[in-house]
Amino acid sequence: MIPLLKRLYEEKTGWGDSDRWNNQDFLELRQLIFQQTGIALSHVTLKRIWGKVRYESLPSTNTLNTIVQFLGYYNWRQFCARNAGAGVFSNKVE
Repeated sequence: MIPLLKRLYEEKTGWGDSDRWNNQDFLELRQLIFQQTGIALSHVTLKRIWGKVRYESLPSTNTLNTIVQFLGYYNWRQFCARNAGAGVFSNKVE
């Protein structure tokens, strides 16, 4: 689900391939997420999810919930349920 998540973020931000994002992009993304969700995430946490910082553990459910709320989903469970199918997805909260 993370590759899909990354692609949706690339589309929403219009910043292009997230593999090429730098530290400043993650600082700005942190601000955008906070402005939309009211929840502050560390730019390092975002870099971990994007694979920019080596980290062996999985992100917390709270972090994943916040990440997908920026895309219009209620929580990570809803994101996974709606995107588990044939690659067709809707990013709207109902």
